[in-house]
Amino acid sequence: MAPAIPPELTFDLQNIHTAIGYAVADQEALVNIIGRREYQQLVTIARQYKASYGVDLSAELDRKIIGSLGSLLAGACQHKVLAEVQYLHKAGKSNRKYETLRKKDTAIEVFCEILVGRTTEEIAELKEAYTAVHQSDLKEHVLSFCKLEETRKFFIAVFEPKEDKSFENLEESIEKLRKLLEEAKDLNKTLEYISSLTTAQIHTLVRTYNSIHQKAHVVTTIEKNFTHKGEILDLLLYIVMQAADPARHVALRFEESMEGLGTNEDHLSRLVIRNRGKFMEKVKAAYHMDYNRTLADRIRGDTSGLYSHLVCHLIHQTI
Repeated sequence: MAPAIPPELTFDLQNIHTAIGYAVADQEALVNIIGRREYQQLVTIARQYKASYGVDLSAELDRKIIGSLGSLLAGACQHKVLAEVQYLHKAGKSNRKYETLRKKDTAIEVFCEILVGRTTEEIAELKEAYTAVHQSDLKEHVLSFCKLEETRKFFIAVFEPKEDKSFENLEESIEKLRKLLEEAKDLNKTLEYISSLTTAQIHTLVRTYNSIHQKAHVVTTIEKNFTHKGEILDLLLYIVMQAADPARHVALRFEESMEGLGTNEDHLSRLVIRNRGKFMEKVKAAYHMDYNRTLADRIRGDTSGLYSHLVCHLIHQTI
């Protein structure tokens, strides 16, 4: 027998069901309930909703409330792995026409955001969940979007199981990276070397390299020596920046989702859903440090209405 949920969550469950049940869903009530609950509470509510009413809560929210608000409410009530599976499946398929024309948040960038920096076990969990939901192979799905051979090799390496071990000789590895960056200046070989390492090794390599070469960090050196812009350079910068400071990198991604003409709400929502919890506190601190304003202030300035309220509630920063 499944454990009984707390009375307060039972109350939420009933109120959510009532709000969804109207001919026009009570969006404000749903934002006030879902936006103020922690991730684990929402997962519990969604599981109990399915058991009580025989309907998937996330799917019901997405069906009854169109647009970005419905998608965000739905994502908030999903298990994070299932939410990521949906984001991977929908990569490059925005429902908003203007967003399909944006240079940022391409399918390749979505794949990087979700797959780069993950452990072998996490990748395996995503693959298994993707197959269960979509009856197809995640790796094949990702590779179908790779037009360049170098990009294809990169994601093959991402999916390749790797033994989680320390460097046999960290100094030699740092010197190898330095030579690739400073002497050979070979973009493809640099990406190939970095992507052959485990996530833990990449983090160790990049952070140690930066501590030794304080006036020529990895990102600075890459941008200086590889001036030809393109997808391969973007992949290399992504994996290095994520390794150097994950929270600061996500803060940058938040800024990118709102810069320029209009806000890419698909991207903004995905960042909120994927980074909820303790890690979001680090992201907000990094954002404030880099942009001299709170993340909530930036969101309030670029979004509006109930969607704006919900985003700020989910990141626990309403002012």
